[in-house]
Amino acid sequence: MRRKIDKITIKEVRVLGSYGKMYHYRDTSYSLRKLSKDVKKSDATAIAIAALFLSQILTPNSVLIPIPQSSGNAEYTLELANAIRMIRQDCIVTDILSGMPRKKLYDIKKERASLKGVKTGLKVKGNADCKETLQSNTNIFLLDNVLNTGFTFNRARQALKKYVKIEPSLLAISATSNWINHN
Repeated sequence: MRRKIDKITIKEVRVLGSYGKMYHYRDTSYSLRKLSKDVKKSDATAIAIAALFLSQILTPNSVLIPIPQSSGNAEYTLELANAIRMIRQDCIVTDILSGMPRKKLYDIKKERASLKGVKTGLKVKGNADCKETLQSNTNIFLLDNVLNTGFTFNRARQALKKYVKIEPSLLAISATSNWINHN
């Protein structure tokens, strides 16, 4: 299913649910918001739980590309992708995107500043040996913890344009109500 948000086309979005949705793990209830935040803190338990759930909604034989954080590197998203790979051994993790360090998008939005003009510097790493993998696979997922505006996804998608023949999909733990309400 294609979705369009402010000129951002997303082939398919797979999320565990809305940011406020509850999930149950070992007789306890948690919100996906807490899970998303704990993954962002590189909490090993949260990463394992998120990987378990995301591995169940992932298409077989997928390529996972972790989206870099504000540091310019994929950190917690890479940990999450590798945890999914341990569960779903039919998946490939390709850490090929990097960016320039920048202010966190959350902080920019909190200041009520526009995301227009924000530079992520996202690009395919110079030493990335991934062309064949990306061009031969139709199940490419960009991996992030939360989908809010689609800004980071769009920048990652643009960086991959010359490497992928198809539009990548998005795999995330949760999507905010802001994003869900626009669709």
